[in-house]
Amino acid sequence: MSTGTISGCAAIIIILFLYCFPVATNYFDNYAVKGTADHFVIPAFGQEEEEQLSLPPLNDQALRIEPVVEGGLLFPTSMVFVDNDTLLVTQKDDGNAIAIINGTVKSQPVISVEVENRATRGLLGITAVEKPSTSSSDHTKLVFLYYTELYGQDQVRNRVYRYEWDQENQMLVNGTMVLDLPADPGPGHNGGKIEADKNGNLYAVIGDLFREGQLQNVLEGPAAEDSSVIIRITQDGSAVADNPFFNSSNEWMQKYYGYGIRNSFGLAIDPISGLLWDTENGPTAYDEMNIVYPGFNSGWKKIMGPLSRSNLEKADLEEELTFFDGSKYADPILSWKDSVALTDLEFLNSKALGLEYAYNLFVGDFNNGNLYYFELNNTRTDIKLDDNDLSGLTDKVADDDQELSQIVFGTGFDGGITDIETGPDGFLYILTLNGSIYRISPVGDENNQDQNVS
Repeated sequence: MSTGTISGCAAIIIILFLYCFPVATNYFDNYAVKGTADHFVIPAFGQEEEEQLSLPPLNDQALRIEPVVEGGLLFPTSMVFVDNDTLLVTQKDDGNAIAIINGTVKSQPVISVEVENRATRGLLGITAVEKPSTSSSDHTKLVFLYYTELYGQDQVRNRVYRYEWDQENQMLVNGTMVLDLPADPGPGHNGGKIEADKNGNLYAVIGDLFREGQLQNVLEGPAAEDSSVIIRITQDGSAVADNPFFNSSNEWMQKYYGYGIRNSFGLAIDPISGLLWDTENGPTAYDEMNIVYPGFNSGWKKIMGPLSRSNLEKADLEEELTFFDGSKYADPILSWKDSVALTDLEFLNSKALGLEYAYNLFVGDFNNGNLYYFELNNTRTDIKLDDNDLSGLTDKVADDDQELSQIVFGTGFDGGITDIETGPDGFLYILTLNGSIYRISPVGDENNQDQNVS
């Protein structure tokens, strides 16, 4: 078995053992069904001190890549900058959020929460927004965490909590739950990424949890029940007034922004257009990258990948998919025919890597440790595929290794990519499951950089 690809009985270097299961798209989906393995062994930090971390190669020689953290984190899932010097990283299995300040991994977590961590459960997502100006000057940011909370007699729920960032004491304090979601039957497909827009509204994605209801386009199934959805709420957990289903009599649906999502490990908001994008993982094929318009129906469980590759015709959609007032199906912007386990995506909100990369899109995967790059079109509603080098992708599907190579920007991110962020310095930061963080910057800037994260 190869440790670089997940196929059949997956081989992942940090997993002690996995039971064989049908092909799945990512490291979570490989053991996300009841009865599969939930035990991990992660080498202790510094265990192989003499072995140097090999740097992932990039296809642009004008850019350089350097490690910010080399293997010092345990099963990290998401990260966010709370100031110019401080990066917070979530660790899935132990429920710890870790601060990296001026390049140093702090030994004490900024918060430790009680998580249930089987399969895709755990501490999964983090984002931050500026605190309203009326708030105390002791706290500069609001930080949101998405995690599978263990409470009571072995009860579990996927929840989002709002905290205040206490900069002086380097802690997250004053936690308040703003979103309460199911975690059963699971234990897989919990989603977990969260993102904030420029107005401070919060987006959170949860997968199907192996449910079969109307939100999974099973017409005879149960009604809307908070799975397979992207939720959009205010900072206090209320539905945003212009949500597509805000006028629904179902209070749950009032918070929904999109649905029909199998599972997702990536959300990003275009800083120019304000449009929301996501990644979505298929069961064996057709991982997707989508624009999530208000009322978006992604098509699961009836469709993965473009409609043209399914057994449905456009005329079938009204009879086969669940449509609510204001909803609409849309094809992916791009699909990967062979599963690569898409994870996070990020619009580089900066010109620091050069004008050609400014405000364009980077996407990571887990299976190959690849970083993909896409230039957007002039209307910001699609990726540019009119270049001769991308001619094989005009059908909106990367069908084979040759077509895949046309969109690869970097390779060799060992352990797989779990998050991508634009730093306060304008450079690109990449988080990997093996506990490393890399920074991509222009060649020639090394004299202006030290071990700081900014």
